[in-house]
Amino acid sequence: MKRLSITAMICVLLFSIGVIPVSAANKGAYIFVDGVPLKSKSVSKNGVSFVPFRELFGKLKMEIGYDAKLKQVTGKKDDLKITFTIGNKTAVVNGQKKALQAEPITQNGNTYIPIRIVGEATGNSVYWSAEANVIQVNSPSFKGASYTIDGIPIFFSADGVISFGPAATNALNTQKELAEIDSITKTIANFPEFRVVGAPPTEKESKLPGYKGYPDYFDTNYVAAVENKEALPPLMSKGWISLSMLSEIEGVSKLGNSNANIITIGKYVGFEIVRLDINLTAEYKKATDGDFTLSDIRVKKYKGTMYLNIEDLITAGLIESN
Repeated sequence: MKRLSITAMICVLLFSIGVIPVSAANKGAYIFVDGVPLKSKSVSKNGVSFVPFRELFGKLKMEIGYDAKLKQVTGKKDDLKITFTIGNKTAVVNGQKKALQAEPITQNGNTYIPIRIVGEATGNSVYWSAEANVIQVNSPSFKGASYTIDGIPIFFSADGVISFGPAATNALNTQKELAEIDSITKTIANFPEFRVVGAPPTEKESKLPGYKGYPDYFDTNYVAAVENKEALPPLMSKGWISLSMLSEIEGVSKLGNSNANIITIGKYVGFEIVRLDINLTAEYKKATDGDFTLSDIRVKKYKGTMYLNIEDLITAGLIESN
C-alpha cells in the first residue's frame, strides 16, 4: 500500500470531520487552533500569510467587533484589545501602535490579518509546517491533539511538529507520560518535601493511588523521575513493587544466599520463614531496563532496580492480598 504524505493525511482528516476549505482556488495553508481546524484556509499575498480574523479570533474565544464606517475590526479578551483597520499597516494593541508586515485585506467578505501579529499580540505560538501545509496557532495550555484516520494515528504537538504513524503514537505516549508527571508534581507539592522512611503514610496520603495505603510517590525512584521529568518507574498502583517498598510495607527482606545468581527474599510468619528464591538470568543481569519472568515471577527492571509483580508474589504465598 502506498504510504500517504502528511499533506494527504491532513486532507483526509479535514474531509472526515467535515471541514471544507472555503475555496478550492485558495492555495493557502490549513489553519489549526490548538489542534482544531478552521474551515477557512490562509491567504498568501506578496510573501505574507494572512489568516481569517473573525474565524480565528472566534476560535480563540475573543469578543469580536466591527465598525463599518471606520473599516475597523476589533478583538477583545480579558485585558487584551486589538484593533485592525483595513488598508492600514498599523494595528493598535492595548492603545499601543504595532507595525504590521502588511495591511489587513478583505476577500469574499472576510477580513484577513498577517499571521505574525497573532502570536505577538495574543501570547499564542504560531508554527508553519511546509510538509503538511499547515499553520498551527497553539495556546500556552495546549498539550497536543491526536486523530486516527483509516487506522493511522496523526498527532499535532504543542511545539508545532506534525507526525503520523509510529511517530505519532510515540508522541502521544510521551504526551500522556508528561501529563501524568505534571499531575504527580502538583500532587507532591501538596505534601511534605521529605518523608521519613518507615513512617506510615498519613490518612490523607493513604487515599492516593498506591498499595495498601502507601502512595506511589513513596518510592524514591518515583520522586526522582518526576523531578527529572523522566519516565516513571513501575507503579505500586499498577501492580509492581520494589524490594525496598516490599520491605517497608510487607516486612519482606532480602536474605543471604551464597549463589550470586539467586536472590532470596522472605519474612517471618510465626516461627517460620516464608522465602522465595528468584533465579537471575544472564539477560536480566546484563540489562538496565526491561521485562522478565524469573522463577515464575514477573519482574520489571527500571534503571537497575528490580520491581516484582504483586499478584505473582501473592500467588507464591509470600504476601497476602488486601
